[in-house]
Amino acid sequence: MREDILNFVLEKIEKDIPEINKIREKVKIETPKEEKFGDFSLNIAFLLSKSLGKKPVEIANQIKEILQKEDIFKEIQVAGGGFINIFLSDKYYHNILKQINQEKEEFGKEKNKKGKINIEFVSANPTGPLHLGHGRGAVVGNVLSNLYEYAGYIVEREFYINDAGRQIRKLGESVYARFRQIEEPDYPFPEDGYHGEYIKDIAKELYHYEREKILSFLDEDEAIEFCSNYAKIYLLDKIKEDLKLIGVEFDIWYSEKYLYEHGKVEEALNFLKEKNLVYEKDGALWLKTTIYGDDKDRVLRKSDGEYTYFMGDIAYHYDKFRRNYDFIVNIWGADHHGYFPRLKAAVMAFGAPENWIRVLFIQLVKLFKNGEEIKMSKRAGEFITLRELVDEVGKDAVIYFFLTKDSNTHLNFDIDVALQKSNENPVFYVQYAHARICSVFREAKDRFGFDAEQDFSADLNLLKEDIEKSIMKSLAVLPEQLKEIAEKEQPHKITQLTYEIASKLHKYYYGYKFLVENDEDLLKARLFLLKAVRNALRLLFKLMGITPVERM
Repeated sequence: MREDILNFVLEKIEKDIPEINKIREKVKIETPKEEKFGDFSLNIAFLLSKSLGKKPVEIANQIKEILQKEDIFKEIQVAGGGFINIFLSDKYYHNILKQINQEKEEFGKEKNKKGKINIEFVSANPTGPLHLGHGRGAVVGNVLSNLYEYAGYIVEREFYINDAGRQIRKLGESVYARFRQIEEPDYPFPEDGYHGEYIKDIAKELYHYEREKILSFLDEDEAIEFCSNYAKIYLLDKIKEDLKLIGVEFDIWYSEKYLYEHGKVEEALNFLKEKNLVYEKDGALWLKTTIYGDDKDRVLRKSDGEYTYFMGDIAYHYDKFRRNYDFIVNIWGADHHGYFPRLKAAVMAFGAPENWIRVLFIQLVKLFKNGEEIKMSKRAGEFITLRELVDEVGKDAVIYFFLTKDSNTHLNFDIDVALQKSNENPVFYVQYAHARICSVFREAKDRFGFDAEQDFSADLNLLKEDIEKSIMKSLAVLPEQLKEIAEKEQPHKITQLTYEIASKLHKYYYGYKFLVENDEDLLKARLFLLKAVRNALRLLFKLMGITPVERM
C-alpha cells in the first residue's frame, strides 16, 4: 500500500516537476503517529528545494494542487514548513474491500517473483521424538516460509539430517542393548545410551521382524550398525508424522552422511585450498576465518586425520551455495549462538555476500499446567514431546502459542490457558471472530434469505462509523505489514496483526447491528465489510496454518 501510494504520487507529479526523477530514491513516505496528520506523510518538497530554487512550502503547495485532483485522495495538507500530509479517500478504502472479496486468501500476495531462497529448520538428530523446542522451530520456520512465499519468493524448505557421527552409533547401541535384553534381561545397557520408551518399541519391532537376521551377525559391530540404520529410518518416519500434525512438510531432506559418502567434504576443502584460505599447523588443517571477521581461525581436519563437525557444516553450506539461492535462512537452537560467526566467515570465504546467510534462534519452551512446570515424559525419557502437546491442546493452539513471542525469547506455554474456551485464550479469541462472521452469514440467510457467501455488490458509502473506517484501514495495510514481517524475519508479529483485526471485529459486533431490518442497503454494506474481514482472517490463518473454524 505504502509503495503503491508513493509510486502513484511520483507518477502524477513528474509531468509538472521532472526533477523528481533525480531524487526519487530519497523520497520517504511515512505513517504519522497521529491520525489527524493523515494516512501518509511525504518529504518530497524538502528534497526538491535546492534543485528548483524554491522554498519547500512553495513546492509542497504546488504538489498539493496536482494531487488534490485525484479521487483516491480525500485531502492534501501542507504542514511543518513543507511536509505533505495525505488523507486517503473513502473510495480508496472501498476499492480495497472489493479487492479483498475478489482475491480472498490471495489478497495482496506478491505476483512478481523476487528470487529463490532456502529455509532450513528443525534439523533434529534422528535419535528420538521431537521435543517442544523442535516444535517451536518447526512452526517459526514454516510460517516464515509461508510469509516469504506471500512476499514473492520461491522457497525451498529443507531438513538437514544429522545421520553421521557418534549420536547415530549410540542410537544403534541403545536399540541393540534393548533387543538383547528381551531374552537376556541382564545384558548391559550403555551408560550414555538413549533411555526413552521409544527405544524399547524399536527393539520389540526388530525382535518381531528381524530377530534371526540380527542374531545371525557374527560381528556385534555389524549388528549395531544394522540397528542404527533401522532406528534412524524408524525415527525419521516418526519425525515426519509429528511434523504433519502441525502442517509442516519439507521439500528437501538432506543427509549429512551423503556429504561424506559422495565426496562433498573433500570438494569443499579443495575449493578453499585453491583460494589459499587453508593452512597446516600442528599437523591439523585450519581455515583463515579471521579474514572474514571470526575471532580466531578454525580447525577443519584434526591431526589424527578426522574432519571436524565444522568441516561437515562448511561442506553442507558450500553445497547450498552452489544451488544458487539468493539467500538462505537457518533456524537454530539458542545454544548455537556462538557458532554463527565462524560459519558466516566460512560462507563468505566461498564468495557469498555478507548477508547471504541469516540465522534465527529458537529459545526454550517451558510447559505449565495447574501452575506448575511439566518436565518429564515417559515416552521420550527426559522431555515432553511435540506429539504429546498436540494431543493435549490441539494443532491450532500449539501453532498460535509458539508464534506469540519472538523466537529468540523464552516462551512459557500454559496448557490451562490453551484449553480455555474464552477470550483469555488468544487462539480461541481470533478463531471466534471468524466463527462469529460465519454465524452472522447463516442468520442472514435464515432471516432474510440473503446469501452472503455468494458474490454481491453493496453501497459502501454507507460505512460511515469510526469502527468501520478503522477496520478498513487495518485491512488496507495488511499486505504491506505481512511483507514487512517477512523481510524482517519476524513471523511472531503475524499473531499481533491477527489479534488486532479480531479485536476490531468483536468491538464492531458488540457496538452495531449487522442484520439491519428494513434497510437492505445498510445490511449489504455491513455484510460486505464482514466478508472482507473474514477473508483477511482466512489469509492470516492460512499463513499460520491454523483452522478457520466456522462454528464454536
